[in-house]
Amino acid sequence: MILSNNAIEAMGFSEYPESDVLEVRFGIVRVFSVQGVNFHPSSSKTISDVVKFGENCTVVISNSLNEGCRLLTGENFVDEDEENWVENRKTRPPFVLVYFKEFCTRTLKGGWRKEHEGSIMTYDAFPTGKEDIRKWEKESLPNIITSLVAHLSTLERPVNLVPVDSAISGTTSGGISLFDVKMTANANMFVSSGKTPEDINMSLQSSTEVFEQLEYKASRHFYSALNEKDRFKQFLSYFLFIERTTHKCFKRLDYNIDARPTFNVPSRLTESGSLFFEQRFSDAKNLAQRFNWCAQLVWNTLNDSDINDFNELKKTRDLLSHGEDVPESDLPVEKARKLASKILGTV
Repeated sequence: MILSNNAIEAMGFSEYPESDVLEVRFGIVRVFSVQGVNFHPSSSKTISDVVKFGENCTVVISNSLNEGCRLLTGENFVDEDEENWVENRKTRPPFVLVYFKEFCTRTLKGGWRKEHEGSIMTYDAFPTGKEDIRKWEKESLPNIITSLVAHLSTLERPVNLVPVDSAISGTTSGGISLFDVKMTANANMFVSSGKTPEDINMSLQSSTEVFEQLEYKASRHFYSALNEKDRFKQFLSYFLFIERTTHKCFKRLDYNIDARPTFNVPSRLTESGSLFFEQRFSDAKNLAQRFNWCAQLVWNTLNDSDINDFNELKKTRDLLSHGEDVPESDLPVEKARKLASKILGTV
């Protein structure tokens, strides 16, 4: 909904002339509630180390929203009582805080502003700005969330990262903080398992290794499934992740380096036997063939049960693509999530 000028003024903002110019460098803090994992009750420390994810991005997991935000940005995330804030938004710790800072400075000419406790607050001041932030949210954030979910989860107990809030803030050339805050909230029932700070730090570190290898074209499907409520869309998103990752993985394989050493060809058939297997490898064009090659040569955590699950998933996907009626209750969403997670752990 677009607010009228009167409504904006009623919120305490004043419209500044374009001659009043501010140079601002923006950053964004995205907050997610971790559902499925918490700090172990015996832990004396309930905050992780700060871990870097790519350029200009850092992540921390903390029971305290403000403590985590101070570690990343030097500022509190909320000014009000934190416990009340959490309760009012029907969320709960621990929280993943993801902080990204833009590479360049933005110019604000005029706009709606108000002063608040020594800082500047703006209303929709940069509708066409923050290009770095928008690009990061589209291309990098899905990889970060996907890699975090992969290493915070177990196969028996998946972890969800539920968006809670986001705050875009900037710093002027004069060192004054400038804020632009938008909020969302979610309420869900879930059961969590306890982890020590050391375990969570290890999960974070492993996540950075996955993050560096993920590509947006594949991870966006996993990320989409995590945030999707519709089971049909959820199933298809997980399957698309499996499909894209399979083709990408197979294309990286080299027959002589990866496949040939695994075959026990009799010495009497060295030439013809090797040629036979090489031809089978080269003929792998469809998804099922390539999935089996990847399972044998790369994905060493997969077993016969996973191959059977893949066959079931593919059969279901094929039925849907041919317009067959598949009841929502029959969709193997959990198997798709589990298989995608196992593959993700070996990317």
